Amino acid sequence: MTTTLRLLQAEDEEGWKAYHHIRRHVLFELRGFDFYDEDHPDEHREGHFPLLFSVDGVPAGTARLDVSEDGGIVRLVAIIPQLQGQGFGRTMMRAVETFAIARSISRLEVYAAPDAVPFYQKQGWQHVRETQQTVLLAKLID
Repeated sequence: MTTTLRLLQAEDEEGWKAYHHIRRHVLFELRGFDFYDEDHPDEHREGHFPLLFSVDGVPAGTARLDVSEDGGIVRLVAIIPQLQGQGFGRTMMRAVETFAIARSISRLEVYAAPDAVPFYQKQGWQHVRETQQTVLLAKLID
């Protein structure tokens, strides 16, 4: 049986609902934070692409790609807990890279939680610097 994996922009009401649910749960609730703002203006800024990753049509992950003159910043990457550790995060990140390349981006950055750094490093991301709560990593893509 073939698994269908897709990365799409969150555009309709159902997509936005799934996008925010996954991010709120994985990145905030499970980490003990309660300040998630689904109405944050960055979600709708020009050059910001809210992305929803699905596995066999079921929402499974999220990321947002913010495009700037210097490249792209990948933000708020999340995979639902029951699919973590099975390669879906790596597949989603490759899809995000493909999405970025299609927009002529050759360098990506991500501010990762310290516990996520090994995930990124295994995919070729390089340590740039540490901030108060995150680690900045970068990757050249082509």
